[in-house]
Amino acid sequence: MTLIHPWALLAGIAAATLPLIIHWLTKPRPTRVPLSTIRFLLEVIRQRRARHRLRDVIVLLCRIVAVLLLAAAFARPLTERTTLASSAPAGDTTRVVVLDCSQSMAAVSNGIGVFERGRPVTAESLAGRPGLMVNLILAGAKPLAVFDQPSSNVGALREELAKAQPRPEQLDLQAAIANAALMLATSPGQNRRELLVISDLQRSNWATVDFSPLPQDTVIQLHNVAPAAAPANLAILRVAPQGRVEQDRETRIEVDVGNYSPVTRELQVELSIGTQQFRLNGTCPPNSVTTLAANVTLPQAGWVSGAARLINAEDALPADNSRSFVIDIRPMPVFAMVSRQPAKPHAASSHYLERALLPLLPKPPQTGGKVVRLDPAQLDRDAIIAADLIVLDHPGHLTQPQVTLLASLVRRGKALLYVAADSIDASNLKMFAQTAGGDLQLPVELLPPQPKAPRRDLFILEHRANQSPFNAFGETLPAVLSSLRFGGGLASRRLTTGLEDDLLAVYSDRSACLVVSACGAGSLAVLNADLDQSNLPNSSAFVPLIEELAARLLGQRRSEDSAVPSGQALARYLPADITWSDDLKLIGPEGTTNLGQLRPDNNFILWKCDTMGSPGIYRVQRGEQTVFAVAAAVPPGESDLRSLDPQVLKNRLAGGRKIDIRSLADDPQRHDTVWAWCLVACAVFLLLELLTLKLFRT
Repeated sequence: MTLIHPWALLAGIAAATLPLIIHWLTKPRPTRVPLSTIRFLLEVIRQRRARHRLRDVIVLLCRIVAVLLLAAAFARPLTERTTLASSAPAGDTTRVVVLDCSQSMAAVSNGIGVFERGRPVTAESLAGRPGLMVNLILAGAKPLAVFDQPSSNVGALREELAKAQPRPEQLDLQAAIANAALMLATSPGQNRRELLVISDLQRSNWATVDFSPLPQDTVIQLHNVAPAAAPANLAILRVAPQGRVEQDRETRIEVDVGNYSPVTRELQVELSIGTQQFRLNGTCPPNSVTTLAANVTLPQAGWVSGAARLINAEDALPADNSRSFVIDIRPMPVFAMVSRQPAKPHAASSHYLERALLPLLPKPPQTGGKVVRLDPAQLDRDAIIAADLIVLDHPGHLTQPQVTLLASLVRRGKALLYVAADSIDASNLKMFAQTAGGDLQLPVELLPPQPKAPRRDLFILEHRANQSPFNAFGETLPAVLSSLRFGGGLASRRLTTGLEDDLLAVYSDRSACLVVSACGAGSLAVLNADLDQSNLPNSSAFVPLIEELAARLLGQRRSEDSAVPSGQALARYLPADITWSDDLKLIGPEGTTNLGQLRPDNNFILWKCDTMGSPGIYRVQRGEQTVFAVAAAVPPGESDLRSLDPQVLKNRLAGGRKIDIRSLADDPQRHDTVWAWCLVACAVFLLLELLTLKLFRT
């Protein structure tokens, strides 16, 4: 038991002597009565004296106890159940206190912030005593320890605690545990080791916790400061365009809104993009996510910023009610056709592909899109960098520098369509995969065909009808594919390293027909066929098939939310057409100091920042023009304020260690109600005193 005002108890003990003094001063003194006979009088006096003594003792005790109880009420005693850390015997102890400073700790319930509920608990854990060495880790995306090692300087730790606030970051609990493990492991062997964690036990952060890095004898104490019921919360989780955003073409902007509350909520979202504003309305069922969308047309190419905001959202966490985003509005697409075949129009596969790409280009009077033919023997670096989609058809042997250039462009966001028709294409693709390294995981390896096994009259045996480009044909797909016959191309064998879903179609000889895989920030598609030996170009399916495949490659990397979580590291390559110069500068939200740095890297420009700052828009500018931009936002996982079941921590995630979990939500008033009972008992003893005087009246 601890006392908030211990001086009141000392004052009460002193005041308890007052009834004794008053009783002594008011004690009746014997008097002489001149009577002739006193036998009967003495008997009456004895009877009255016995009654007065009993009355005086009872009244005196009632007054003393009432004064002591009143003093105890002013002293505000706090009762707490015994914990592993509080029951530590006297002696040398090394204690590491981890305070959760992630965004979810900023939630407010019943007017009290969760972080403020945890602040006094943390302060109590930092109470100094002889033999105690303690340190404080403020845990967010990266753990920030006040000292390198535990110290007896409790005052400095309390000062840092007083300044601590929740940050718009996601909790990396494992990094904080690893940091604490290093401190505890270096403490003297005879010291008691303690780890105290003060957190809301948010399940998105705690579901994969691992305490194994800690020394085996570490006493683990968890303080759950979350309220008993998870506060209701609405949040904007994602804002992203659907596919590639092109100038003067209608684009669908999607906004994902999460409803983390037990009832269905009406949603109103204000979406602003540049100078345009839209109002989105909808409903969201409890504990689910709803996608709202707006169709917009953006007239100018370049980077544009925007924001989505919830209107009239009364919830526990206002920080996630708005989300910034950026969109790279591209001009009309440019296709680079790399082929040895002559540029003069004739019946050849490269010209078939060129004609199939024309529907993707703008119609007059719009301009900007085009197909550029490039000779692989003299590959123009500037021309291929300017292309949005690179198509390789009969390129012949590619040199290592050419493959390195192509792999670098794809890894940094370009799209590549490789039509594998000749045996040399197997060597080119193998070299490409080796150059791309771990960024490319193909599900198959393409091999030169066997000389004695000519590839003729192949048909598509298996395909993924629910994926692009096949899903564009709908119910007519079986009839369309049944008439197609393919020849040429490469043999293949399955690999266990790639994703099976990336293999979109398989021929009748079980070789790969169409493969689409991500490669870094870009994508690679391999169409395994010689179009000159296939009837596909003569089919009505050819143009829509190539069109859908090209659209998938162009839009695949832009369908997800590109916002960087605040507190996380940033490493982004600027677009390949941006050249290095000293006039490039970084601009961030007002008050942001850590913007990272730009540096040349293999003929490209790398923007690297160890920790992204507060939510907002971060730009790379040349003069007054924005050439690249990213948005920092609150991590979506911080919006779900539901806590992990403590029994899961004790049983499944404890790893055989003894973990004590104390929850302030179990009985939030239990530890601070003794003072009220003291007042009630004080009143009872005062009433008992009055009753005694009533019964013993004379």
